[in-house]
This record gives sequence, structure tokens and C-alpha cells, in this order.
Amino acid sequence: MEEYLAKMKEYLSMESELPYEDFNQYFQDYTGYLSNSYEQFDQDACVKAKFVAAILHANSEDRSKRKGPLAKKYRKMSEKSKLWTDALNYRLLKTGMSQQEIDQANKAFSDSI
Repeated sequence: MEEYLAKMKEYLSMESELPYEDFNQYFQDYTGYLSNSYEQFDQDACVKAKFVAAILHANSEDRSKRKGPLAKKYRKMSEKSKLWTDALNYRLLKTGMSQQEIDQANKAFSDSI
């Protein structure tokens, strides 16, 4: 998880937009990691994973609104990352966190970056 988080921090500090090929590679690697490791996540890992998935969702959704040959691919990434964001949020709710606590944890994590 830390590897993906560190890479996301690097991407967030970039001056230019990440090219599609790099964005897609990160997205595919990350969603594959979630598919394989999701069940082992503790609460802290779920908060971090939700943070990364939410950034991927927002970014791919924004890119999907642009006209061009990649819009459909970005829309699919947006949908898939939204599913992961929702699944991670549900999992955090199941662990006993309230939605307010989840939102506060996400904000605190975001502010720390």
C-alpha cells in the first residue's frame, strides 16, 4: 500500500498531467493490488486505499469528460475506481467507523500530503 501511496504523492506534486499510458499502468497495477489484497486490509490501510481510489476516480472522471479517443477508457476507469471507493467505504463502515469519522480520516490524510 505504501508504494502506491508514495507514487500517488509524487503524481500529485507534478506540474504536468500524467500521460495516459502512465495513468493506465498505475490504475491497472493499483486495482490489481486491491483485488488481491483487499481482504487483508486493516482500518488504516482501508483509509489509505480509499484515498488513492478516490483520487483515481476524480481524475479519471475529469479526463473522461474531454472529447477524444481516450474518453471511453477514462470513463471505464472512473466507474471501476468508484466501485472500489464505495467498497472501501462500506468496509470501513462495517469496522465500526461512522461516515463522519471516515470523512474526517480522509480529510486528515489528505491534509497531511
